[in-house]
Amino acid sequence: MVTLKTDMKIAMLYASWERFGETWSTSMSIKTELISRGYEVISYNLYHNDGELLRDKNIRTYSAQGINILHEHCRVGYKPDIVFCLDYGQWDCVQFDKKYFPGSIVISESGDDPQAFRSNSSKAFKSHAMLSPDWRCVQAYRAHNVNAHWWTHFADERLFYPRDIAQEFGCVTTCGPRGNGLTEKVKEALNDLFNNERYFYGKDYAERLAKGKIVFQCSQYKEITRRIFEGMACRKLVITDRLPEETNINQLFVENEDIVYYDSADEAIDKIKYYLENESEREKIANSGYAKVMKDHTAKARVDALLKVYEELS
Repeated sequence: MVTLKTDMKIAMLYASWERFGETWSTSMSIKTELISRGYEVISYNLYHNDGELLRDKNIRTYSAQGINILHEHCRVGYKPDIVFCLDYGQWDCVQFDKKYFPGSIVISESGDDPQAFRSNSSKAFKSHAMLSPDWRCVQAYRAHNVNAHWWTHFADERLFYPRDIAQEFGCVTTCGPRGNGLTEKVKEALNDLFNNERYFYGKDYAERLAKGKIVFQCSQYKEITRRIFEGMACRKLVITDRLPEETNINQLFVENEDIVYYDSADEAIDKIKYYLENESEREKIANSGYAKVMKDHTAKARVDALLKVYEELS
C-alpha cells in the first residue's frame, strides 16, 4: 500500500447525488479508501445543486457550480496536493485547468473510455496526468503527448465480496438487452436459469450478483467492463463476450483459468449449461478470478496507483 504524508489534501471532483440518497459509486469508493488512509478529502460535485433531480425532466444536470466552489476555497487559502476529477465524459468547463491550480497535481480519470474518448480528451490536455480504464485510449492519449496511465476497472472490496446468500439463479446479469438480440436469445434458451433484470444499485446490485452461480456480461463497445471485476469479487465464474486482444484483457485474466468467453449466443448458452452442470470446474475458475481481483483490482489497488502517479509528478 502506497502511503504518503499524512496531512495530504485531496480535492475530488465527481458527479454525485449523495445528498438525495445515493449510497455508493466508484468515485465514492475511492474517496472512502483515501479517507481510510488518513488523508483530508473534500468532494466537489459536478452535478448542479448537489445532484438535485429536475422533476419536470427527470434528469440531473451538470454545471460549473462545484468547481467554482473549489476555486473560491483556493482563493481563501485552501491548497490541495491533488485535484482529482473522475468523470464519464459529460462534464467539462474552462475553470478546469491545471494552470488555475498552481502547486497542485491535477489528475483526471476517464471512466467511460473508449465510448467517451472524444469528450474526455479535452480534459486530458488540462491535466498533469490522465487515468483511463481502456488500454487503447491510453495509447491514443500518449500518441498526443498526454501523460496517460492504464487505470482499469476494479471491484470495491467493501461492497463486492462472497456473501452467504441463497443462489437463486443459475446465471445472473443486469446488463439488459445487449448484442443485437443476443441476451434475448440466451434468455429464451435458458429460461429461468438466466436472470437479466436491470436498475440495481449499491448493496442491492452486489447482492444481485451474489445470487447467481455465474455472472454474465455482454459489452457494448467490446471494452473491459466493471461487471467482470465485480462478479469475480463475489467469487463467481464470469462469462463475457470475447474481447479484442488490443484491450489488453489477456494481461489481466487467462481464458478458462480466470474467465470464460463466448463468441456467439449459442456458445454462451452451451458454456453456461456446461459450467452449471460441472460445479468443480466452475468453482475452480471462480476462485482463480477472485484471487486475481483481490490481489490487483480493488479500490485499495487503484488508490495505490493514483498515489504512485502523484508521487512521480511531485
